[in-house]
Amino acid sequence: MKIRPRPYRLINQIQHYAWGARGAAAFIPRLLNIPAEPGQPYAELWIGAHPKAPSEVVIKGARVPLDRLIAAHPREILGETVAMAFGERLPFLFKVLSAAEALSIQVHPNKAQAIALHKRDPAHYPDANHKPEIAIALDSLTLLAGFKPFAEIAATLAAVPALADFTGAAAERLRAAQRPTPAEAAELVGELYATLLRRSLTDQEALAVAVSRHARQLREAGRPLGEIEERFLALREKYGDDDVGLFSLFLLNLVHLQRGEALFTPAGVPHAYLEGNLIECMANSDNVVRAGLTPKFRDVETLVEILAPAPGRPAILRPSPDAQETVYHTPASEFEVSRWELRSGQSRRVTTSGGPEVYLVTRGSIQLRWGTNGETATFGQGESFLVPAVMGIFEILAQGHTEIFRVVAPGESNVNK
Repeated sequence: MKIRPRPYRLINQIQHYAWGARGAAAFIPRLLNIPAEPGQPYAELWIGAHPKAPSEVVIKGARVPLDRLIAAHPREILGETVAMAFGERLPFLFKVLSAAEALSIQVHPNKAQAIALHKRDPAHYPDANHKPEIAIALDSLTLLAGFKPFAEIAATLAAVPALADFTGAAAERLRAAQRPTPAEAAELVGELYATLLRRSLTDQEALAVAVSRHARQLREAGRPLGEIEERFLALREKYGDDDVGLFSLFLLNLVHLQRGEALFTPAGVPHAYLEGNLIECMANSDNVVRAGLTPKFRDVETLVEILAPAPGRPAILRPSPDAQETVYHTPASEFEVSRWELRSGQSRRVTTSGGPEVYLVTRGSIQLRWGTNGETATFGQGESFLVPAVMGIFEILAQGHTEIFRVVAPGESNVNK
């Protein structure tokens, strides 16, 4: 089998996690123009070469798993630079997520931590790679991201006495601090969160009492409740009084992203998607350390060990108004995501520069034209394709108003309009 300089259509796998959207409201079936099976959650669409759920490449009518195709043709697909830098593996994993319910509060390890965790506990940490990631709202997205500013956490402890009492001396030290340096503030927040997590394991009865106490305080407040307070009560009904993630809601930033806005999450930062549809791209990993809002395995000591507790506001990446292209720059070396909007009939000439590229059409349709013989292919909404490193110039023609997401390894983008 020879890899030709042409685009390759991808068939991608759906993950049916319980928090995914269901029925007529399910975003992923609508994106893919497939019927939603009754009662089936549609949580994630994976586009990439992760061995857990690799995309399949359509070649001469046959489907070949992308990870196997790359293993057989690393230089032709990845290019020399990417193949050498990332061990002949596709460096990123591209996803569409649709969260109808809150995901677990979680953090991801850095590269060195991921290697150590995989060696120590491969059952729970299935690969030795880190997982920096970016989330881009497709419509609207509500999430938790990082610890709130220090003064707000101190105010939270005053407003939520059940949390302050449960964390005891750590809460008292944080509230007593006067104008701490950034390092001091991070140390105090880290101590508070470590105390919360550790005591939740050693004294679950006390945690349940504290959660129940705060729920009663809210019910008797005699005022309209805030969004986090409403979510606390709703999630308590689902997870019960002994899930420490319920108190985490009050310590993390509540973020609302609108269409096209994005947030980059580096290693160690606690976060959770609460509701919405999004594009997500990350290093090619599935490592997750969970802190709460989940019945799954929670590794408290590992989470405390890798936590980045610096308080503050997360930086939101915003597209320029009316911009036809938004490039979401991040510190990650594995991926760079771009979002293109093309008017009906508008064309775009793309010059690749020797690395793998993955495209997803999220609205409208496009015709690709390449090669000296003018070969063409059409991709509609929900369809994706791989451009291998051996491919050079090609042209995109929009058929109707079109939105496209493109992922490359940084430094490989060379697009001429």
